[in-house]
Amino acid sequence: MPIPIYKKSIFEKMGITHQDIAKKIKPKDRVEISILMERFIKHKDARGNWQIPRKEGMELLPYFQSYVDSGARSNIFGCGGCAAKMVNYMHEVYKIWQNPTK
Repeated sequence: MPIPIYKKSIFEKMGITHQDIAKKIKPKDRVEISILMERFIKHKDARGNWQIPRKEGMELLPYFQSYVDSGARSNIFGCGGCAAKMVNYMHEVYKIWQNPTK
């Protein structure tokens, strides 16, 4: 039986937690990100996977580049996996804002 090997994501290698990012984001940008994330939630399929149109995803990219990963390129929507990681990461930050007691 093969043993699954856990691979660290690039965000875990950076050593920055979701709470650190959530605190770092400016209030004006927080409002804009919250609006985008509320629109994205309706783009989940039955399995919980993101199905976000490229145009809407590109609106989130500048916030991701400025607060999380400045090296993210504009072709992040080429394969879909990178875009899903970006949206998942920002969704985790969004959940921290909704429940600040954690």
